[in-house]
Amino acid sequence: MNKRAIYSLLTLVLRLSAFAQNPPTPRMVDLKSADGTPLKATYFAAAKSGPGVLLLHQSNRDRKSWDGVAAQFAAVGFNTLTLDMRGFGESGGKRGDFKRMPEDVDAALEFLLSQPGVDHQVIGLGGAGWLGVTYSVEAARRYPKDIKSLVLLSGETGRDGLQFLHQASQLPELFVFSDEDEYPPTQDAMKLLYVTASSPSKKLVHYRGSGTRHPMYRRSPLTVAMELICSRCTPICPGSLCNGLSPH
Repeated sequence: MNKRAIYSLLTLVLRLSAFAQNPPTPRMVDLKSADGTPLKATYFAAAKSGPGVLLLHQSNRDRKSWDGVAAQFAAVGFNTLTLDMRGFGESGGKRGDFKRMPEDVDAALEFLLSQPGVDHQVIGLGGAGWLGVTYSVEAARRYPKDIKSLVLLSGETGRDGLQFLHQASQLPELFVFSDEDEYPPTQDAMKLLYVTASSPSKKLVHYRGSGTRHPMYRRSPLTVAMELICSRCTPICPGSLCNGLSPH
């Protein structure tokens, strides 16, 4: 996911400024995976009770790449946790220990769900790049009763993940990619995820090449992400975000 995509997410601030709150200062969190590996995370608590969101970074970034987005989530009422996967950022462990990474996500979800004010009925996952997308989909597959929405940015997943997306017909999903993504095969991978998914409420946002004014630019992907995460239209969700949530 390139800088342009991150910038497009942050444009949501303008639309949601009327709903902004004054959330607490983000705090660093020390977690431990099941095998004892120390993990670092940042918790962006909302000012009031509301949905919970876990954001997973891509393979050439760390949790800090989500700071701006996470702060805006918190400002409009979403309790948000960003995580350094093992071997990335400030977390311990080996970067290539992929079989253990689901345990890292487990630890993060356990922490998020333990926080006061997090609505257990409205939990969303967001992932970027193959790393974030793969482990977001994997977590949703393992916890279908807990994860209520998925936001997948410029990544891919394996056979098990694709099968899950095909079967998870009740899970709201947002797929976002750009012509300017760092790895060109990403575009085809995201299209495959989208066409494989069976959810009637799935949405695709495709940011096209420089200078192209595509209808997708009229709405920020983060706006759609929030619609998906608060698909039950809980009281903390601004009304405008819950409008037009009919399946596409």
